[in-house]
Amino acid sequence: MRVDNEKTAIAAGAGAWGAINPTYRRYARVLQFHVDACAPRQPRQKGKIERRVRDQRAAIDPSDRTWSNLGELQAWTVAKLADFAAKLICPATGESVADAWEKERILLTALPETLPEPFDIAVMRQVGVDALVAFEARHYSVPFAHIGSRVEVRGCARSVQIYKDCGLIASHPRGTPARLIIDQRHYDGQGTSRVAAPPPLGRMGARMLEIANAPVARRSIDCYAALAEVAR
Repeated sequence: MRVDNEKTAIAAGAGAWGAINPTYRRYARVLQFHVDACAPRQPRQKGKIERRVRDQRAAIDPSDRTWSNLGELQAWTVAKLADFAAKLICPATGESVADAWEKERILLTALPETLPEPFDIAVMRQVGVDALVAFEARHYSVPFAHIGSRVEVRGCARSVQIYKDCGLIASHPRGTPARLIIDQRHYDGQGTSRVAAPPPLGRMGARMLEIANAPVARRSIDCYAALAEVAR
């Protein structure tokens, strides 16, 4: 991924000697792409790409007619882009851009089934003996099999996502009033060769958990009126 030296991508320095923003580096590792920063004061390194953007904008001008809806405009744009790609020549292959793109698509890495949610902070944490991870003055549970492991914690817009080896192992709501956020399912299952399974909940503990997870009962006003009548 050829990038300029903006701070969202390059935290310090520039070009090949620049330090990649840690959060952006982690995002690149998940999607498996290499970050290649342009050398400073070398506009030719990215000028060809910017030139193609300008050519494309000049070749497609939707302002000369009236459009009835967005779908009609989108269909016209797609057709125009396809025709434009068939006429342009790819400098690297000598073929049309459309033909070169079809051959290149086969070699590209496939995207994951679920794209990672954008995050504003990513830190490494060690899972405690209670299968909890500390983050932003709160503790979040993870599957007990990861006790003692180092995991990556990401602060997303509405959730806290916890990754191990680039795989999502836990997700919790972010910024809750509660300081201890536990998913009881993280303590269920068979032990591993490294970590023994936690003891199961007793009858009292299971009953308390059932009561805590029970939805609030809703009754009609007539029910309360009948109870008030009996109380008289």
